[in-house]
Amino acid sequence: MKKLLKLLRKNIVFIIVLISIFLLFNIELPYYIETSGGIININDRYIIEESYESKGSINMTYVSEYKGTIPTILLAFLNKNMDIIKKEEVVYDNETEDETNFRGKMMLDEANTNAILLAYKKAEKSFKIDNVDMYVTYIYDNSKTNLKIKDKIISINDKKVNSKEEIHEILKNKDKVNIKVINNGKEYDRYAYVKDGKIGIIITYDRNITTYPKIKYNNEKNEYGSSGGLMTALVIYNKLISYDITKGYKIAGTGTIDEDGTVGEIDGVKYKLKGAVKDKADVFLVPSGNYEEAIKLKEKNNYKIKIIEVKTFEDAIDYLKNL
Repeated sequence: MKKLLKLLRKNIVFIIVLISIFLLFNIELPYYIETSGGIININDRYIIEESYESKGSINMTYVSEYKGTIPTILLAFLNKNMDIIKKEEVVYDNETEDETNFRGKMMLDEANTNAILLAYKKAEKSFKIDNVDMYVTYIYDNSKTNLKIKDKIISINDKKVNSKEEIHEILKNKDKVNIKVINNGKEYDRYAYVKDGKIGIIITYDRNITTYPKIKYNNEKNEYGSSGGLMTALVIYNKLISYDITKGYKIAGTGTIDEDGTVGEIDGVKYKLKGAVKDKADVFLVPSGNYEEAIKLKEKNNYKIKIIEVKTFEDAIDYLKNL
């Protein structure tokens, strides 16, 4: 014991420095760092039986995000291409990080399903929806309810529901509803007060579908959200038709996708455009709601890339066919 104490005293400076370095790099501060990522070729992510090959590539764009530590925050202060974001802008005060991640994964799954259904419809291929579950993925601060994130909605006022449209119909002219849910394998009775036909939550679909021809796909573990929906729909559609819409070009872009083909705006367009330019994409497809910002960034930074505004899936297809 005495030898150990003597050894510790002799190396006390070294031990303090070692502990300080460990704390410096591992203590997380209430911030995140965001910066440009790059593009991901998703041609090989989606495997379809008897699919067609493409000469070019269809690419998702992404934002790189890091948890704030002293070194990363200092680096961001010195780098104009990095932004420091408060934690509450990424993880909301009324939810845990686990709940935030749950919502991100659910939105990614819903985006993939929307993309598959849309692409198969457009390519005139067959599919069927085998099962639909609806989960609560966000609860607004001003909502009056005891619903929880991860609740799977079973019925409202004793009526089984299978779609968001059915829920909207039930909520009409109601002041309060009783909601039966399943969470972590247990059944619960919840309630929600209705205002203007809404109960202050976001619902995300979890659907099982069967397609003809069959499709398989994999997403990376660190991927979240719905902003890759447009590019996913394009790559699936391109595999289902004999005409190659890429024509040998490197196509990059971003945007959410609804089952009806509507393209929705996204966050982080400045990072995604920079990543597309960095990886030498020929074209950047951008939602209508982000188009003006993207054009200003192109002019400011003298980017040599074609930026195309898309409001719908059809817009993207029409442009690429005439590229």
